[in-house]
Amino acid sequence: SYNQIPVDYSYKIENINTDLVVGKDSIIGNRLRSGSDADILDSNHNPKELSLREIQEILYYWKLDPLASSGLYRLPIGDKYILFETDCGGFNNIRMAFEYFVIMAWLTRRTLVLPPPAGWYLIDFGPFARMKPTPDDDKKTAYGEFFDMEHLRAAVPVISAEEFIRLEQDRMDMPHELRTADLKTKSGRKIFKNWAFDENIPDKAVLEWSPLAKVIYHPSIQAVNDQFKKVPEKFIHHRTPVEVTPAISHNTAIVFPSCKNNNDARFLGQVATFGVFADEALSRSYKRMLRDHVHYVKTVFDIAARVIKVLGPWSYSALHVRRNDLQYKEVFMTAADTMDHIRPLVKEKEVFYIATDEKGDDFFSPIAKEHKIYRWDDFFTSTGEYALKGIKIPRKLEGCIEQVICAMGRSFFGTLESTFSSYIFRLRGYLDAPVKETYFHTLKYTGVVDEDRTITYRKKPLKGQIYKTEFPDMWEDANSAHTKW
Repeated sequence: SYNQIPVDYSYKIENINTDLVVGKDSIIGNRLRSGSDADILDSNHNPKELSLREIQEILYYWKLDPLASSGLYRLPIGDKYILFETDCGGFNNIRMAFEYFVIMAWLTRRTLVLPPPAGWYLIDFGPFARMKPTPDDDKKTAYGEFFDMEHLRAAVPVISAEEFIRLEQDRMDMPHELRTADLKTKSGRKIFKNWAFDENIPDKAVLEWSPLAKVIYHPSIQAVNDQFKKVPEKFIHHRTPVEVTPAISHNTAIVFPSCKNNNDARFLGQVATFGVFADEALSRSYKRMLRDHVHYVKTVFDIAARVIKVLGPWSYSALHVRRNDLQYKEVFMTAADTMDHIRPLVKEKEVFYIATDEKGDDFFSPIAKEHKIYRWDDFFTSTGEYALKGIKIPRKLEGCIEQVICAMGRSFFGTLESTFSSYIFRLRGYLDAPVKETYFHTLKYTGVVDEDRTITYRKKPLKGQIYKTEFPDMWEDANSAHTKW
């Protein structure tokens, strides 16, 4: 079974055919892929002259054989499983928790069981500022709408809840109502959920291991303590060490509930600090696995490329300005204050792309006095050269597309406390953006790198419980020496 198959994650970037990663005949594409700043591009190498296809290939940051998309590298299904519940927050909370569950399936060599499609907050229901469902929308979402499932299946086996029931109904002695439940219905999904998260049913381990409260020691607490004299307190950061014991491993299913009435069941922590590894190379391997196997569907990058072609890769600065559904009202501020905060870090008259849920047409006028501004809707008009006119854009993916557009800016300024912003910082690391510093438009900067870094990390220190920011380890370690797993 899969549980006994050795998986090699020691492949080297330098062994990959770069013609498959970047446009074969594109000097610009190769220079951008290698991390060159847009400033090195002379008049003969203008990033705006890149073809749409070249930009798309630059955006495909994962390092995989193209045949991975065909299903050729699917891992076989094993006889032990990870079950989980979708987080009750917005999409980027869901994404963050999903990454944790994927890592745990990869680490424990188990098959990942996807929950049945259901309504997601701010995707299918909730107070919408944008991306509202249409009347004929079925108001259910599946993980495959956002994430490339074939690339994921090359790292961990993945099956549906229906497949899990069919495979294990006898061995796990599932009740008749579960065996016959229609998971396409709300009542059927409730039956599955009640069974999956019932701690009294044997052969399951239900773990409330929120990375905000628990830190995993792998392969065991003893092994980590033997390897390291002391794990830094800023990494542990008030969390309790836990381990996957033999008693837990013995169970057919390990189950992660979400959004119970305690904080231990919210999997929102920073994945860079979810665990401590006795084998440090393995801690780098899981970050490479996430980069290469847990990414948005290509549609996101292909549509984003149309906007980036108009703006020019690395030729603009990007901002995410959150104005509506965010509980931290203290980060809301005027556009004039935003401009005052970031002015030392932007070029004179530099083009801005602003991703925002702000509804007012004039809100950004103080910024528009100094910089040409583009927003999402502009690219359906002559202002944005009709880049998106006539393109079929899945409404659920608009936010993801804007994240990629922001990731290709020369510099980026996020909103404090926003997981939407934080993922853009990681995408910029994956794409090797010319400016990979973490900046928030809600903080006032000086233009001096060391001072500005202090300003950011005084507010968002790199500590175990701190999330809504990204640790540079996530992209730096992905390119470092790895181990077989």
